[in-house]
Amino acid sequence: MEWGTQITLSTGAKAYVLKPTLNDVLMTAFKRVTQVIYPKDISLMIFYSGIKQGSKVLESGVGTGFLTAALAWYVGNEGHIYGYEINEKYVEVARRNLELIGLADRVTIKNKDVTQNVDEVELDAAFLDIPNPWDALPQLNKALKPSATAVIFIPTVNQIIKTTQALLKEGFIDVKVFETTLREYQPNPEALRPKTFYVTHTGYIITARKTKQ
Repeated sequence: MEWGTQITLSTGAKAYVLKPTLNDVLMTAFKRVTQVIYPKDISLMIFYSGIKQGSKVLESGVGTGFLTAALAWYVGNEGHIYGYEINEKYVEVARRNLELIGLADRVTIKNKDVTQNVDEVELDAAFLDIPNPWDALPQLNKALKPSATAVIFIPTVNQIIKTTQALLKEGFIDVKVFETTLREYQPNPEALRPKTFYVTHTGYIITARKTKQ
């Protein structure tokens, strides 16, 4: 049937055939094996990273592949994502998830520790979702182009302090720290109000720019 077509279910309820968005696929079809970064955070991370169609991007802490899929969607066929994940089980799950959405060709996932070695150079941005991002900064310094952005997602304030100190020590500049809160409203004209349940705190986002060494 054509997208947008109304159908009647066996229960008698009315439904519509809608083309799934990236958000629909991530939230309902991806197999989850880890905590995931939510769209409210992914959107801000991508926006501040400066990446575009054709960008070459490093990601570490691939996990389920939520952020990986969004990055691959954003950089297009000319770009590429290089994912580093130390858990071999997560690598296989992420690959299957990316195949589900038709983005596997834009991503190379390696079962490697980003804090030990990064194979790529001249990258346009790096995204870290690991518990010890400060240990990966020397490798990011080697892999990123001058002026490229490092984007780091972490869950606690303690990690913010240690990460920002390490960024400055490694020569990164323009360090910023964000927290996003998204509140959805119930779209009822007779009773417009916020929904009772919504996601509040998920984590903190740090961005920083690499300088020319």
